[in-house]
Amino acid sequence: MSYDSLKQDPLTDALCTLIRTGELSPGERVDQRAISERLNVSRTPLREALRALESDGILTRVPNAGYAVAKLSATDLLQCYSMRTLLETEVLRSIDWPDSDGLAKLKALNEECRAAARADDIEGLIEANRAFHFLTFSWSPLTMFVNEIGRIWRLSDPYRALHYQSNSERRKRAVVDHDAMIAAIEAGDAGELVALMDRHRSGSRTMLQNMLGPSAHPAVLALPQDALQPQR
Repeated sequence: MSYDSLKQDPLTDALCTLIRTGELSPGERVDQRAISERLNVSRTPLREALRALESDGILTRVPNAGYAVAKLSATDLLQCYSMRTLLETEVLRSIDWPDSDGLAKLKALNEECRAAARADDIEGLIEANRAFHFLTFSWSPLTMFVNEIGRIWRLSDPYRALHYQSNSERRKRAVVDHDAMIAAIEAGDAGELVALMDRHRSGSRTMLQNMLGPSAHPAVLALPQDALQPQR
């Protein structure tokens, strides 16, 4: 499976970009006429793309008002991170180690991340970060797992963008984490790669847990946070 095969339909991708960059905010109604003009597409393919995003949970149907961008709670986002933990762990354990060309592409994507982080280019960093991780995931034969990971990432994209915008240290750390992941891939060390990915997610998850505080349901807090956490 190649990374290109994981990419979405261009119109669906354009809509996700509008959501990720905040042009369409969580909870905001989608003005189909304005979006049709903004993306220079007719209403029929736009409606098809909107229905596809509704089926993925990224949009919600609003009675008598069309669609709105899904609004996630901290509890919802914690569940997203736990689903990522479960799926990404299996995917990373199953990857076929890349050849020199694959490694070169991965290193080039991390240099794009590094340049974007230094320039405070949030959208550039998010795009390069996604490409970095999904190139890695594309080396796994678990294609259904990878597709579901993509859906979960799209669902939480607006919140990831806010996290990067508000946290310059998180932007810098992402690149350093990627450097360590590249070293683990070069060494063919799946266990280290999984552990590094766990730590890569941990900052965002800890922030969400702190937001919930004592109001968090015990079942949510008991969800796995890393590959080594025992199941209940």
